[in-house]
This record gives sequence, C-alpha cells and structure tokens, in this order.
Amino acid sequence: MFDSIEMTIVYPPALDWNLLFQRPQQLMTAFSKIPGVRAIFINEESYQKMSRPIEKINEDLFLVRKGVSYDHLVKGKKVLWFSNPGQYNYRDGRRFDFTVFDYLDNSADEFAIWKNYIPKCFARADLVATTAKVMYEAHKDDGKPIFMCPNGADYEHFKKAQVSLPKPPDFPAVNEGQKVVGFHGAMASWVDYWLITDIANKGHRVVLIGNNALYQKNVVHPNVTCLPHKDYKVLPAYIAQFDVCMVPFKLTEMIRGCDPIKYYEYLSAGKPVVTTRMEEIVNKYSDVTYFMDRVNCGKMVDKALKENSPAKIAARTAVAQANSWDSRAMDAVKMINKVMGGGEVDEKTVQTAFR
Repeated sequence: MFDSIEMTIVYPPALDWNLLFQRPQQLMTAFSKIPGVRAIFINEESYQKMSRPIEKINEDLFLVRKGVSYDHLVKGKKVLWFSNPGQYNYRDGRRFDFTVFDYLDNSADEFAIWKNYIPKCFARADLVATTAKVMYEAHKDDGKPIFMCPNGADYEHFKKAQVSLPKPPDFPAVNEGQKVVGFHGAMASWVDYWLITDIANKGHRVVLIGNNALYQKNVVHPNVTCLPHKDYKVLPAYIAQFDVCMVPFKLTEMIRGCDPIKYYEYLSAGKPVVTTRMEEIVNKYSDVTYFMDRVNCGKMVDKALKENSPAKIAARTAVAQANSWDSRAMDAVKMINKVMGGGEVDEKTVQTAFR
C-alpha cells in the first residue's frame, strides 16, 4: 500500500461541480479515495447553487462555496491543483505548500487565448501534468518537473451501459433495421458537423447529446436528433441505446493535444468506437478503435457494427479498466510526493503514464 505524505489538494474556482462531470471532478473524487489525501473543490456555482456553504461529499471530499473559509478542513500539506490557465495567480489568503498546473488542452485554435498564460502557469507550478504527448514533448526540456497524466475511465459508472437499459423518454424513435450512432459532449466548434451529416446521409440514426448554456448547436437533418445536456447520473441509459459511439472531432492543432474523456466512457460501455485520427488515440488505442474521415465514415461505421463481438467488447472494456481515474490520481499523488519530497523525476517514471 502506498503511504502518501498527508496533503489537502485544492481545486480553485473555475467550474461548476454539477454542470459537466469532467477531469477536475473525476480527479478530485479519485484523490479523496487515497489514504492521507483530502480534496477540496471550490465551486463556481454558475449552473447550480449549493444548498450550504460547505457540502461534504465523502469523508475526504468537500465542495466549498467561493469566498468561504475552509482552513479548518485542511490537513497536512496544502496543494493547489489548477487547470484553467487564467488561475495561474490564484490566492486564497493562505500559503500553498505546493502547486500543480494540470495542462489539459493544447493552447491553439479555440484555446489560443491561453497561449500567453502558459509560461505564467509554468512559473507558478512546482510540477506540471499534461494530458497529451504533444504538450509533454514541447515542455519536457524546460527544466520544470513534468509528467504525463492522461484522462481516464469511470468504468464502474459506464459499465451499466453494457446491458440493455430502458429507453429514456426523450430518446428518438428508431426505424426497424436502423442503427444508432451516438455522441455526447460539448456541441463545440471543434466538432465536425459535416462529418456527422455524412454519417446521417448513410441512413443511420444519429443522436447528439450535449446542448447547454455554453454550447448550442442544431443539426438540421431528418436522421439527426440533438438532445440537451444530460446529468452524469443518467448518461449510461442514453449510451446503452447507441450501437456505435463516435468522436467526430476536427483534426486541428488544438485537437492534437486532446485526450477525450468520452472515448474512455464509450469503451467502459463496451461500445464500438469510431473517431477521427486523433494522435492520442492513434498512438495508444488503435487496436480497439475504428478511424474515420468524410470519405470512409460509412464504411467504418458498418465495419464497427459487423465486427462487434463478445471478444471485441472484452478488449474495449479491458482498456477502460486499465485506464481508471483512480490509477491516474494515484500516479499524480505519487509524483507530488516525489517532487515535494525532493526526489528526481526520471524518464522511466514519466513513461508509466504512456501505457
């Protein structure tokens, strides 16, 4: 059993805990399961107001309203873990013993606004985590301790979609013989809506889940249904209706640094996955993925459907189980222990995250 330095990891106000249950929420939850580690998420409350100034989620995980003192909750070393580059100068009136910058997205295209902030984030950080190899390679020789911490799978939650679940009331009707190709996530500018239309043109029922206050998109096509954002708790019921899951992202410079969480969720559900040729997926998961573009998308969807089998499902779920959020959090806490304790970060340690 790993014996961690006692610490409290604090995520500063940038997100609403209840809007999209993404990497920060997943990691903070996983951190709180590690003996000796407490996690505090300062909640932005942009989507849902908290019922109390401090909400206890489990014995070592707390939501705290912005501006509310949480000094009494801190145990051991106080660690700041921030991922929004605009938070590089975050202060709460008390000293942090250690700071980690979680470098999530390549600062290009839609995220080019952050490019000038990245050096400030590195300067603030004692340790840098990166989700994708392109960012790691760009900064591994900068002299700052850095390691790979890709996204992960909440396998126990999404494995529920491996079996037939009741169809949600707003899920569209599907014609006899028609297959469902589904997507959930932000309906953002990096989604290739022309590619989605091409798939719909092949006769498949395409279901897109994710319209919310931040991202709105309506694809007008008789075979396409756009549904609003769904609470994390009910997502497996929707994914269970998909015959094939897709990640139809444009291959931009920003997407070169993308390690999509939904990909791991799809694998956890055991579903065939078709994606564009994103570097992180091509480099690590080609054996359990079908790669598509606007020319071959119909062929790849048909291939994914035809080749689906218990053996394929087992291979996909094995990848999901091997890439859990709990293992990502443990890798990160071990690295914090190593650097905070004055240890050297060698290439072998970093490479464990490329598995």
